[in-house]
Amino acid sequence: MKRQLNDRGRRILREVVARYLVHGEPVASGTLARSAGLGLSSASIRSVLAELEDAGLLLQPHTSAGRIPSDLGVRLYIEELIGKVALAPADADALRVCLQRSGPLEESLADITRVLADLTAEVGIAAAPSSNSVTVESLHFFRVSTRRVMGLVVTVGGLVESRMLSVDREYTAAELERITNFCNRQFTGLSLREIRERILGLMAEERALADSLVAGVIALARPAVGCDEAGRGEVFLEGTDHLIERAAPRELEAVRRLYAAFTDKALLLRLLDGYVAASGPCVVIGSEFTLAGGDGLSFVARPFLRPSGGRGLVGVIGLKRMDYQRIIPLVDSVGGYLDNIGAGPGGLA
Repeated sequence: MKRQLNDRGRRILREVVARYLVHGEPVASGTLARSAGLGLSSASIRSVLAELEDAGLLLQPHTSAGRIPSDLGVRLYIEELIGKVALAPADADALRVCLQRSGPLEESLADITRVLADLTAEVGIAAAPSSNSVTVESLHFFRVSTRRVMGLVVTVGGLVESRMLSVDREYTAAELERITNFCNRQFTGLSLREIRERILGLMAEERALADSLVAGVIALARPAVGCDEAGRGEVFLEGTDHLIERAAPRELEAVRRLYAAFTDKALLLRLLDGYVAASGPCVVIGSEFTLAGGDGLSFVARPFLRPSGGRGLVGVIGLKRMDYQRIIPLVDSVGGYLDNIGAGPGGLA
């Protein structure tokens, strides 16, 4: 569709979308003729608007009114922005202040969502990486006392998680060394999810009942990697009040449904999980939203990959009439920063 539009059609579509995103009202041909600098008469502009409507890029809410962009029209407008719009200097300065603060990832994500909400007047959102996707470099087990063993999980990014394990028998240092070596032969380079699946496979094998080494692996590695835990990441939200402040009456139902999703962590995580595997910034517009009743909403998201292998997500959710030209580079810059922290020098240029 984009290739079929001539230059005049692209310019007029761009003007209609840009004006609608700011004002939320249908755009008339006379308005474009007077103020858009297109160098075309109202009649010529009306002809192009009709062609764009026939192509499914514009809608005419009422017979005598102007046009508004369809979701497809907004999509074409956004595709021209992604990768081509630079971060505004003032926004770069605001992000630089926030992103230079040191601390745990969860604190950084809380700060980032707050700054995104403040800068965009939309809802800042972030999902911390799920522990299920973290890649393990090694497992280690050490005797602490007669019925206690310390389990250490070392991730590829160098993070170490320790767990004190209560055991039902005493393990010698030699046994723990053999269990450690077995785990590192079998599990190094796998995600926690994959390790849990391997352990479940070991449990299903008949020989596990008679093999003391494998029985020890099951007894110690299973609780060490959290086989009984969901492993879902934390979700951070800021600025939900902005939606009500900006919503027109016809948009309130979409906002109400989104508020309901905000109170349901499982639903929210399912919504975000669909975009964690994206390769860069992605924009979900109106009818593309998987959330029921999300026609009036949009979501600008950017996945980030931690050195440990965990994948998270940062973004902005708001009304479909958001300032994509500003928000897309904001979200992309934050995601790029989160890719790099902990891996060496990083941050905003």
